[in-house]
Amino acid sequence: MNSMAKTNQKCVRLSDRVTKYIEQYRGDNFSEKLENLVLDMEERREQLVQDWERLQAQITDKHHEMTAIQERVKKLREAERRLGPLVETLLDLMRLP
Repeated sequence: MNSMAKTNQKCVRLSDRVTKYIEQYRGDNFSEKLENLVLDMEERREQLVQDWERLQAQITDKHHEMTAIQERVKKLREAERRLGPLVETLLDLMRLP
């Protein structure tokens, strides 16, 4: 338990969803759970933002890679389409006696 003085008393209205999240958090009572949740989130916020930015950068990089691969596949399919008749003709010529 944190040793900070508890000098602020507030009455708040919370949705069932928020109440459920708070009640599932660590602590001996609702006030302690809420305080732990707020402190943990605030103390981790900078790291969470850094993680978010790093993941967004990775997503952007992977998107660029995927776009490049799709373009390469498109070019290979076009080359295969164009070379197909030539290959078939060459195979036919090789089969002639």
